[in-house]
Amino acid sequence: MQSRISKNLDGVKTGTLYVGIDLGLDRNEALVIDSRARQLDRLGFPHSRHGYDYLLRRLKGIQDKHQSPAVLVGMEPTNYFWKLLANYLEQQQINYRLVNAYTVKKHREGDQLDRSKDDTRDAFMIADLLRTGKYTRTQLLHGGYAELRTYSTLYDQVRRDIRRHKTILRTVVMQLFPELCLVFKDLTGYTAMAVLRDHASAIAVRELSQEAFIARVRTHFVGKRLMVSKLCRVHLLATNSIGVQDSLRALQETARTQIDALVLLRRQFDTVCAALVDTLKTLPEAPYLLSMHGLGKVQAAIILGEIGDPSRYQNAGQLIKLAGTQPTPNNSGRKNKGLTPISRKGRPRLRTALYFSVMCLIRVDDAFAREYLRLQTRCQNPLTKMQSIGVLMNKLLRILWSLMRNRTLYQPDHQQGD
Repeated sequence: MQSRISKNLDGVKTGTLYVGIDLGLDRNEALVIDSRARQLDRLGFPHSRHGYDYLLRRLKGIQDKHQSPAVLVGMEPTNYFWKLLANYLEQQQINYRLVNAYTVKKHREGDQLDRSKDDTRDAFMIADLLRTGKYTRTQLLHGGYAELRTYSTLYDQVRRDIRRHKTILRTVVMQLFPELCLVFKDLTGYTAMAVLRDHASAIAVRELSQEAFIARVRTHFVGKRLMVSKLCRVHLLATNSIGVQDSLRALQETARTQIDALVLLRRQFDTVCAALVDTLKTLPEAPYLLSMHGLGKVQAAIILGEIGDPSRYQNAGQLIKLAGTQPTPNNSGRKNKGLTPISRKGRPRLRTALYFSVMCLIRVDDAFAREYLRLQTRCQNPLTKMQSIGVLMNKLLRILWSLMRNRTLYQPDHQQGD
């Protein structure tokens, strides 16, 4: 912690002015202080070319007035607003830094015991954190890395939408025909969706003969092989189903709507996955990441998309902190908690991609499988399964860092260093 702050402060010129900006939807509040936290200027400006130009003129004026060698702009990574301003500042060759929103909140609460809050206070807190070196060096991504990050976000959004529609569909089915879930564990399979198109309720199924029911389902089927045996079981279970008898038309229409949405989302999901892989292949790190047998192309794309340009990092430890998978001790005085869980203060999508990648590597990569078993069976401090997976997630990050830094292909039997 102290080393990071010292490095941040060492990179700032003496006499630099610190500009804290509290970003908002319609108006941004900026406050300028010097190295002794004295307020020099305060202004508001909108998200527009005119507003940003006005900010630049005011900063140049205050810089000339106080004969300052540089200004350092700080802001919270608020929604997409920070990207607009950061892009403008980069074009004007003005240095900027990001300040964690949680840090700003706690810093403000420590200074304002009455918990008062307004835009000016937040702008001052951001500028003060800049002055004391408590900021990150996160910068905008460019080129293929920016594309990959955006596709990674879209991939996550589409997956969440699919899960949400699946939940709604299951809720409807559990009302109309709860026994159907005994036959189809996945209600989004081709045969299951063909049934649900017009026969989501048990009443609609038992009104037809078995042959007529199968024939009706076949008209909606789009897969390769219709599961006739399961349809026979569905027809049998429908005779004694406990499904509701009211609102059948509305619930059937709800099921049909969710199916249509899922079909569309599946096509979108396939498109996003293809775009992720295509974008990954345009980046120089692609062949080295994909040399790991067991690391899927989509997962590799998400991992690199969340990391961004690897040249911005100095060691693998920074990637581990970015993922939030580093152990976090919680000891003080006589209080000594034995367990050291991971911090989870990083990018959740990166952690998720690492988790599923490790689960796959354990099955197909002998080196990972041996290490997974060794961690659980070692004599001193044996780990649980989940703890072992956490260790392997960090191991995977170190290996990927080594592959990208050294431009080498993966060798399973070779221990990769940091």
